[in-house]
Amino acid sequence: MPRPSTIKDEQILDAARAVFLEKGISATTAQVARKAKIAEGSIFNRFPTKRELFQAAMQPQMDDPDFIRLLERRVGRGDLRRTWRDAGAEAIDFFRRVMPLMMMSWSNRDGGPFPKVLSTPDPPPLKGLRRVAAVLDKEMRARRLKRRDPQVLARVFVGSLQNYVFFELLMKANGLDVIPTDRYLLELIDLLWNGAAP
Repeated sequence: MPRPSTIKDEQILDAARAVFLEKGISATTAQVARKAKIAEGSIFNRFPTKRELFQAAMQPQMDDPDFIRLLERRVGRGDLRRTWRDAGAEAIDFFRRVMPLMMMSWSNRDGGPFPKVLSTPDPPPLKGLRRVAAVLDKEMRARRLKRRDPQVLARVFVGSLQNYVFFELLMKANGLDVIPTDRYLLELIDLLWNGAAP
């Protein structure tokens, strides 16, 4: 089987993600190797067990989401509703990538209450929520938003977008119609703006 002279861990993890999401934890390392177009031994050189490969592959990259960086870059500038809409679209894309990985890792954790990525002292979702709340607090201090609890507003915004993706997955799996993303974002931003406009 032809293989690249050097394969990066991320190539193996991309193949493993695809295989595990399709077949679940019962997928084999041989299937992952075929998908990555490498020898199975190459996997074990980097990931000593299938469990370690699974955990690495299912570990979503949640540390610095694009939608939060977008909110931070635009603090105090431009139309807030436009910023929320743009950040909301980015957040939905982020949750579409992350949620299946989180669901898979949650259902296959090693005895703890949370998957590995959430078992750290300050897990990425809490850091992200604080960053969004800090952005909203700055907008409130600049009088671009009505004074509210920024933590609550951050949870409403982020939680609603995450919830949209969860129900999108559930509805698609059951053959039901999904609210189009653009329409959902417009309605959500309208509701938020009516409660938070200065």
